[in-house]
Amino acid sequence: MRKGWITEKTRLPEFARTPEAFPPANECMSVEEMILGYTINGAKQLGIEDKKGSITAGKDADFLVFENDLLTAEHEGFSYNMPCGVYFSGKKMN
Repeated sequence: MRKGWITEKTRLPEFARTPEAFPPANECMSVEEMILGYTINGAKQLGIEDKKGSITAGKDADFLVFENDLLTAEHEGFSYNMPCGVYFSGKKMN
């Protein structure tokens, strides 16, 4: 896996880090809300929640494994948390 390409594209350059570029803290989504948005809520929007979106018996077993716990990772470096394992239908992809 190419390391660095995601961080270069997802992290704002320092000159763009102004108060106007970020919503106030009380208007930001929590990590839990973001994870739900990318998993079960995203599957519900696409109408595929019977096969995707959660780890449940009978579903496709597509998931990512991260070295860091995303719920406790520093928010500033959240985009630096690269997956160390990618699984489709329960099989690890190289």
